[in-house]
Amino acid sequence: MISKKQSGLSIIEFTIVSSALVLLVLGVVNFGHYVYSMQVLSDVSRTAARLGTVCHVTDLGDIPGLALADNVPTGFTAANIDVDYLDDGGSVVTGTLTDNAVFTTIRYVRARVVDYDYQFVGFLNFLGDDGALTVPEFESTLPVENLGVHADGTFTNC
Repeated sequence: MISKKQSGLSIIEFTIVSSALVLLVLGVVNFGHYVYSMQVLSDVSRTAARLGTVCHVTDLGDIPGLALADNVPTGFTAANIDVDYLDDGGSVVTGTLTDNAVFTTIRYVRARVVDYDYQFVGFLNFLGDDGALTVPEFESTLPVENLGVHADGTFTNC
């Protein structure tokens, strides 16, 4: 037969061990959500680059909004997506993009996730700056396809 002192000790031990396990499980779940969010941001950069290869250059301002997924992390907006057109050497193409001389120099589209801080919630908010971690700049670069211009000279808006 277990004495009352032993019975009380078992409850205290169970409370300590189960509290530690719950904290561990919540930490794993929170970290898993962070990793999932980074994958979503990587997909957003790929989607933006893909849209840039098939959309007309006049739609450059619309591409970041079109690339946003429903499941992006909290606080992530179209302003956190930067899309650039690059030439053969990888330099950003400058000038009026609709000018034929400038338009024909475009060889690549680069989309980047910029200026975004992921905010941890719960007890992991001791990480970074009050739970905010600066996300690395995810970047996707793809060769251009038709840039929205068809063989007959017409173009498609996105």
